[in-house]
This record gives sequence, structure tokens and C-alpha cells, in this order.
Amino acid sequence: MVAQKLSGRDVSADVREKLSAEVSAMRRDHPGFGGPGLTIVQVGGREDSNVYIRMKLQAAEKIGIRATHERLPRTVTQSELLRRLSELNADPSVHGVIVQMPLDADEPIDSAVVTNAVHPDKDVDGLSSSNEGKVATGDLKGGRAGGRLFNSLCNFLQNIFPSL
Repeated sequence: MVAQKLSGRDVSADVREKLSAEVSAMRRDHPGFGGPGLTIVQVGGREDSNVYIRMKLQAAEKIGIRATHERLPRTVTQSELLRRLSELNADPSVHGVIVQMPLDADEPIDSAVVTNAVHPDKDVDGLSSSNEGKVATGDLKGGRAGGRLFNSLCNFLQNIFPSL
């Protein structure tokens, strides 16, 4: 197989363009639908995480996704965080959830338990065990792993790399 040189900038622009078109089509085809909702959950306030979150919020805005940044204090407990994730899983206006890592909490929180608490259909990062397993085995077509945004990215990558 001959190597293919990719431009990250071009690929990124193409992904944004395709996702933006999908979001526009959703709004057009479903009047009254406010568009996809994304919630980014952050524990603590690490500045490096804040930079990444700002970039994610800007990217979401550019493609028409309603994104919110939910800041939880360093004092949050694992059970409080899991309760909040359960609420987001049940919220029909939230279509995707990102838990910003690392978790900057005063007391230890098990990140594996937290990532697995995000419903696989809302797991935008694809970090839940079920979604990681699908990606690891090349199952990029099956089910709704990671919700619509994750699937769109997987479909895009399959178009670039048909052997995936």
C-alpha cells in the first residue's frame, strides 16, 4: 500500500464542513429542533484543560452545535459526579457528553468508572469501554457508538481509509 500524505488542516476543515451540513440538515428536517446539544463536564479548573475546552466550544459553535461548559468544583465527590452524569444521560436536550480529563478533584475519582458512566450513545470522545471496544475491533459501523457526532467522524475516517 502506498502511503498517503494527509493535511490535518484540510481533514479538519472537511470534518467541520460535513458536520455543519449535517447539523443544518437536522434543523431543516426537524422544525422546532434546537440542534444537537453538547455538555462538557470539567472537574476543577486546570488551565491546560480550560484551553482545550475553549477550543471544543469554539469548534462546536462553528458547526452549529449548542455547547455548554459545566464546571464542577475540585471538592466534588465521585458519587456527585456520577449523579450529574446520570442526569445528563437522561436529558433529551443533551445529545453528547464530554468529561474533560484529567479530573482535578481533591479526593480520588476513578476515571474509568466516570467514562463508563456516560451513556455510549452520548459518549462523544468514545472513551467508554463499549465504544473503545468497537473502535479497537474496527466496528465503526455498528450501532450508535458515541452518538451521531462520533459516528460522523468514524464514517469520515472510513471514507479516507477504506481498509478500516
